Amino acid sequence: MTVSVIVPTFNRAHCIGECLESLLVQTVPPLEIVVIDDGSEDGTADVLARYGDRIRYVRKENGGKPRAVNLGLSLAQGALIWIFDDDDVALPDAIERRLEVLEAKPGIGFVYGQHFIGTNGPDGHIVQGRLYSPPCPRDEEFFFEIMRSCFFHLGTALVRRELLEALGGLDPALLSGEDYDLQIRLARIAKPAFCESPIFVFRQHGGVRGAKAIRYTASQRSSVFRKHSGAIGRKIRSSLALGGYLTPPVTGAIDQRSTRAALLNRIRVMANHGCIDEMFEDLRAVLDLCAPDAPLTGPECEAIALAMREGWAYEASVQDWPRFLTEARRLRGSYGGNRAVRALAKGVIVLARSYPAPTGQRLERAVKGAQIYICACVG
Repeated sequence: MTVSVIVPTFNRAHCIGECLESLLVQTVPPLEIVVIDDGSEDGTADVLARYGDRIRYVRKENGGKPRAVNLGLSLAQGALIWIFDDDDVALPDAIERRLEVLEAKPGIGFVYGQHFIGTNGPDGHIVQGRLYSPPCPRDEEFFFEIMRSCFFHLGTALVRRELLEALGGLDPALLSGEDYDLQIRLARIAKPAFCESPIFVFRQHGGVRGAKAIRYTASQRSSVFRKHSGAIGRKIRSSLALGGYLTPPVTGAIDQRSTRAALLNRIRVMANHGCIDEMFEDLRAVLDLCAPDAPLTGPECEAIALAMREGWAYEASVQDWPRFLTEARRLRGSYGGNRAVRALAKGVIVLARSYPAPTGQRLERAVKGAQIYICACVG
């Protein structure tokens, strides 16, 4: 099984060399390393020229990572594709270990794994830090779990080329979050497998990043990611039938009990992506299905509470806090609405207690949790 590595790059002259050196010393060499220079304006072209025919170098006008990767995909000849970022460093046996997994499990579509967190050392070279080990959900739960949390890095994934071609590669409409979007779409059509060996060192740094159209610093990362995660959430919602949120996913009609379960799962997915209006829409739909003989259950309340601790839920909520409280009050008009509001409050209060944060931030979250709780008690 041959491997093509696609490396999109933009203004990374200071670290693209270290990235490529790590790919050129793999214990199982790739068939090719396709480097797509997305219109770099620094010395990237000069650095890449030193590698001669050891890499396949293509330069294009700047258009963002998705277009660069998709161009690389159209040129790649390997049966397997590894999309690798220009500022990261691969471990020597990254290809070998993942090929072993694929050969042992021929029915899977992609393999993912662990990675190290790294930082820039005094000399600019990467310094390996702690190991991040992602969870390994069961096959029937994997799609839902990746929708509600980006729990693995695309840089660890080795993917069958025909799958990426069927999906059309990365979505060029996304200038951020494009990796996560692809992970979700992959999980929808293919079985995953986990590689226990670490794959690469992910370089965390404070430099400017992102496509030329949306360049941002490390301090702006959260606001940029949240905005584009919302676009991904709405994309999922518009393209996936309600039964797709069940574990395992179900096609066709589903009964009322399954409808409630699917809605509660979609609430968590929408919350993860910061789609608060959509989250409330689904909450109202759940409450419409409640009645004296079918009340909101304890596990359902817990799912609602969990939603407020998913991904961008809290950050998106506080962006328009008066509106959030107004939507919470609206729930009180439905059967079981007070329980749903108290569940939202519980989620924020647990967030304040359990998640590491400065004291002032935790106090702010606790106050907002209390404000939500008051919505369940007074008009």
